[in-house]
Amino acid sequence: MRKLLFASALLLLIACGNNQQYIQEIASQRMKQNEEFFNKSSTPLDSHLFDKFTGLKFFEIDETYKVEASIEKLNESPVFDLPHSHDRTKPYRVFGYASFNLHDKPYKLTILEAVNKKTGYEKFILIPFGDQTNGNETYGGGRYIDITIPEGNNAIIDFNLAYNPYCAYSTKYTCPIPPKENVIDTEIKSGQKYEFANMH
Repeated sequence: MRKLLFASALLLLIACGNNQQYIQEIASQRMKQNEEFFNKSSTPLDSHLFDKFTGLKFFEIDETYKVEASIEKLNESPVFDLPHSHDRTKPYRVFGYASFNLHDKPYKLTILEAVNKKTGYEKFILIPFGDQTNGNETYGGGRYIDITIPEGNNAIIDFNLAYNPYCAYSTKYTCPIPPKENVIDTEIKSGQKYEFANMH
């Protein structure tokens, strides 16, 4: 029943969207995320949260939050210990910087690359960010966007794909803390919300 209600909500978003193909692609990805969370063998949810879980919540899909960024790559940047949750650190390097305009305002975010990548994530780099929705509509520790390593000097950053770190759902995970320069002084009403803002 919980899955059926979420699927119905996503279908409504698809029906109301202007760019049908784009809306459907994002909605399909969100469905896959929910399948993972509803599956007891793959969910990152702690057991007490799983029992209350009714589906991931998202902002409405808005293509204006999909932007093209200019990428400034750093060659051989030094490895450093990136602060994580639970007072831990892990080795990362600064891959470079992404500069873009969002709703007619310029922004610049630091792109990070893990030194030790999980299998299947070798071609991905990370943009951890915070914004003015954190702690209210979204997770207080910020959200992430994964992008593939660009061949050239441009990349698409889609905030509709912004997601919560697993440490938002379980104490068994440790997650990168967004660097201060990646905290955006505006509300990013796009991507994943936080379902347990008042109870976790």
